[in-house]
Amino acid sequence: MNRNHAAAMFIGVLICIPLLALYHFGFFQSTADWFAGLYARGFILPQGGLKQLVWLQYGYYTLMAFVSAWVCLEMLSQWRRFAFLLGGTFLTVTFSCIMAMSGVLFEPVSGSLAMWFAGIAGIAVSGSVDGYRRHVMREYFVGRLSTRLFEELADQNNPTKMTERREITVLTCRLLNHVEIATSIEPKFFEEMAAHFQRSVSEFLIARGAYLDDCDARQVRVFFGFPLTDEHHALHAVQVAAVLRTHLAALSREIEFRFGKRAQIGVAFSSGPAVCGLYGVSHFESFSAVGDVIDFATRLCILNSEYGSKVLLNARTYALVKDNAEVRPMEMVSVSGSSQMSEVYELLAEKGTLTEQEGRARDAFWQGVVQYRKGDLKQSLESFKNATIEDREDAPLKYFIERVETALKDKAVPEKETPKHARKLAAT
Repeated sequence: MNRNHAAAMFIGVLICIPLLALYHFGFFQSTADWFAGLYARGFILPQGGLKQLVWLQYGYYTLMAFVSAWVCLEMLSQWRRFAFLLGGTFLTVTFSCIMAMSGVLFEPVSGSLAMWFAGIAGIAVSGSVDGYRRHVMREYFVGRLSTRLFEELADQNNPTKMTERREITVLTCRLLNHVEIATSIEPKFFEEMAAHFQRSVSEFLIARGAYLDDCDARQVRVFFGFPLTDEHHALHAVQVAAVLRTHLAALSREIEFRFGKRAQIGVAFSSGPAVCGLYGVSHFESFSAVGDVIDFATRLCILNSEYGSKVLLNARTYALVKDNAEVRPMEMVSVSGSSQMSEVYELLAEKGTLTEQEGRARDAFWQGVVQYRKGDLKQSLESFKNATIEDREDAPLKYFIERVETALKDKAVPEKETPKHARKLAAT
């Protein structure tokens, strides 16, 4: 339960107890009698007159006290708060008239008083500095952060902490074949599929501590280590990736079942410095970050479609999580127009979770990559073949075997394979 819910509960109880006491001492009885006479003169009442249901009176003013307090705490606009209170009063009086024509005496004063007192209390509480700050922050962070992290962020009471240069980990989850799917099914079905992909992935990541930075039909991008500072941002991202792969496999099967299209989903991590702050204009403002680390994660994610891999990470991420993750190297890549250049690794599993056979295959693959970079093609091909696990599809391994075999046929390493084996990532 967040603070607003707790405050609404407290206000509701605070309003209901005095009203209950007033009912007990007959304060509202004269009011009820007055309305009974009014309805008798103004309406054609059922035979037998009006009967009063005390439980209905209690229930109504109790409900209105809690609802009014909650609405006035949650709603940021002042005029909308008073519009709600006026509208609620009108509906209460209307409900009283309808009940009278049904043979039930319902006096509207207690319900209206409960609504106004609770609403004014809610406005007073939310009008405090802390309450106003929380209202403003909700506009920026609700839907992007989990409730727990939002409460932690609101308690910090130092918004300048979110405008600074800091190291973060960017996780990009991309629908790699979105163009192919979009051109092969009806637009309304692609719209539905993209929305399902966005909702499923973003909700999964937010629930596990990520901050949702961007979400469109192609990809979902989240940050770890922002807006709340987290010195273990890379480790937390990798731990989330371990369960994210299972979630994405189930999501791919669901998309194929519902839409008849096989979704290729790739994930990439990139850790590095970024300039964090509030960017945008008017209603398009949001807290985000700018830096090579953002673009590198997006473009690195696209390499999954070439390697056939599922999760890739840059060298900085690996340096931060090497004691907690099992990986294998891929290539050295650089981004066109960027100063960033990085070794790329494929994430296999959490540390210590590989079987003995999987560990040997990983080591053989690693050795094959090193030999390939040295130009020892025959030994490299032998190492890659030793990395094969029977009855298991391994797309990255197949990718490297084909490259080595092509190089052997050409009797030389292709020109693009320089000693650094650097790959340029074009802008998307």
